[in-house]
Amino acid sequence: MSIKVDVAIIGAGTAGISAFKEARKYTKNILIIDRGPLGTTCARVGCMPSKVLIQAANSFYERHFFESQGISGANGLKISIEDTLVHVRKMRDHFTSGTVKYIKSLGKQFICSEAQLLSPNRIKINNGTIHAKSIIIATGSHDWYPEEWQTLESKLLTSETIFEQLNVSSNIGFIGAGSIGLELGQAFARMGVTISIFNSGAFVGGLSDPEVNKAAIQIFKDEFSLHLDKKAQLIHHNKELFIKAGGKFAVDQVFSAMGRKPNIDKLGLKNIGIPLDQYGIPEHDKTTMKIGDSPLFIAGDVNKYMPLLHEAADEGRIAGYNALNMTQCFQRRTSIGIVFTDPNIAVVGQAFKELDINDIVIGEVDFSNQGRAKITQHNKGLLRIYGTKKNGVLLGAEMVAPQGEHLAHLLAWAIYKKLSAFDVLQMPFYHPVIEEGMRTALRNLASKVEVKASAFDLAMCDSEALPFLT
Repeated sequence: MSIKVDVAIIGAGTAGISAFKEARKYTKNILIIDRGPLGTTCARVGCMPSKVLIQAANSFYERHFFESQGISGANGLKISIEDTLVHVRKMRDHFTSGTVKYIKSLGKQFICSEAQLLSPNRIKINNGTIHAKSIIIATGSHDWYPEEWQTLESKLLTSETIFEQLNVSSNIGFIGAGSIGLELGQAFARMGVTISIFNSGAFVGGLSDPEVNKAAIQIFKDEFSLHLDKKAQLIHHNKELFIKAGGKFAVDQVFSAMGRKPNIDKLGLKNIGIPLDQYGIPEHDKTTMKIGDSPLFIAGDVNKYMPLLHEAADEGRIAGYNALNMTQCFQRRTSIGIVFTDPNIAVVGQAFKELDINDIVIGEVDFSNQGRAKITQHNKGLLRIYGTKKNGVLLGAEMVAPQGEHLAHLLAWAIYKKLSAFDVLQMPFYHPVIEEGMRTALRNLASKVEVKASAFDLAMCDSEALPFLT
């Protein structure tokens, strides 16, 4: 079988589907190829089922705050992890069903098959060849762990297997303190599992600000064992499992949260002369998604740029557009990274490590005494906002903060619009809300800039623009 199309998309995840929908605006002669299982990484094994688990764990955890509010009976509450996992799978299946239904509705425009590149314009599939004017690679990624760990069998857990478990053991060691390790580690700890998290680095959750990282570590150590700056080694002997990292720790199961690896090795890129970087990823333009001067494009987790659903969707649209039009450069959105721990970790815009400390001022707030946070009894965390030293234009922020997912969005929008701390302070803040904590940090930042606006947060009636920005 030989098929000729305008565009062939390899991968039916978030990036692939977004690319398909965009490209279909300009041509009907298009195919999407995926070997399965169908359903995006986010819906099947990532952000959605994990958040269902986290929600159940946090609901159960709230019992610790009942007695101080005059609510009795908390000691009688119990949680069944087995039943919680059933609930997670039910919700997971709901989230994936829509995607699977959509892909299957494409009829002959969808091919279930392995795909291998024979040239920049040809793809080998199970029963033939596809010739395409343009090809979009959107093959996603998979959990990574050392190959020898496969001998652990049922003792090894990953984000791709955890939600299929009927139950889990009472003592789990997590290797990795990124988003997956912290989110699921805290969730299972809150459901009564003994959790130990091991991380080879000193920073957790994608943070780079030492002060925010310090605050996060102090918070999480109150809930589970956290071992940092030590490379973990697994010891499996006589059916017993140990983690060696500055000590020897017995565990019943180990969860690999060491990151994800792009699904790119089997595509055959080396065989068609495409330059690859040190990670085996094709060199490409992040504003066009185009691979060099070839008719190839790459989008989503497979390119390792920003493996997040909203970024994958944007990259898919860019690739889908450029695959059929004159190549256009697209401005990327302000970056947001959120870890759904309690409190949330978030990095917005430029991270601390990307900035020159001599060129910025930092505004911060400690949430231990913030009004709304104290009311909800979630008064833990630290927010640090970075702005230009001259006039306080916002550049980025890092935080471990209650309702940080919402603060992160507000700050990302302000950064995208190139607002200063003074601009944001002129906007309304209700009382009592968590956002007042952000206002405190912005006021702190504004007090440190070289060129200050009015001492009032309110703009004067006759002001059209703030002079310090001109």
